[in-house]
Amino acid sequence: MLVSAGFRNLVVCHLDHGLRGRASTMDAKWVSRLAKELGLGCEIGKSDIVARMAERKESMETAARHARHEFFATCAKKYRCNRVLLAHHADDQAETVLWNLMRGSHGMKGMRAMQRLVTKSGRALQIERPLLGVRHAELVDWLESNGHRWREDASNAEAVAIRNRLRNEVFPLLDDVSGRDAALAFARGASDAAESDELEAWALQQANVLDPQGRLHLPVLRRLPVALQRLVIRDFLKQGRIASVDRGVIDRSLLLLDLSQPATVNLPGRARLRRQGGRLWIDP
Repeated sequence: MLVSAGFRNLVVCHLDHGLRGRASTMDAKWVSRLAKELGLGCEIGKSDIVARMAERKESMETAARHARHEFFATCAKKYRCNRVLLAHHADDQAETVLWNLMRGSHGMKGMRAMQRLVTKSGRALQIERPLLGVRHAELVDWLESNGHRWREDASNAEAVAIRNRLRNEVFPLLDDVSGRDAALAFARGASDAAESDELEAWALQQANVLDPQGRLHLPVLRRLPVALQRLVIRDFLKQGRIASVDRGVIDRSLLLLDLSQPATVNLPGRARLRRQGGRLWIDP
């Protein structure tokens, strides 16, 4: 689609997660051939996601996402280009919103059309998702109408990953129960929720809870409304690159405001949130 729209200065970046054996290898080869046919540069990488999961105690989805981001950062450095275009579409967005709601994340949050992301290596990437408003079926129709070939990830049909079950079981049931397109409703909900981001950013700025060392100042934090306390904690953990910040993590972190409670809270990824001297900070 980018080439059809006139883009030429592109580099295709594909990471083989090593999860599907020969099928993964064939996917990578197919991408490489397609890039060559289109006259585009191509970078193919490979990562042992299973080993990463065991080493870093990450879920499969989290391990794969972090590996992709690190791969993109490597490619960005090589080509001196920090803009990364991803192909997430409206169905992906709907799944993200529903799963975030189910695990207690903050509101109808989904993926952003534009996002600045800093990888663990410190590389800043400008992430863009131009297809967030387009349904999967529309993309297939476009491919078919233009005579293009494509490959489907066969594991998408397997009831193993959470996203697969949401896609193949939950959303069809919601469509049947509601008599409408549930995925589209969730995708639109994410779009509406995105409009509150500016208000949240303003509220965080007004809260002014960080000390000169970047730690949370407990006396100031305690004076804030509980809803804003939750928002501050959530933002602080995310800025500290803590993955999988859900409602349970935030609730446990808020206990540190009570001096009668233990002064340490375990965070995802073996990190800890500590309280000492009227301050909170993340101990990796």
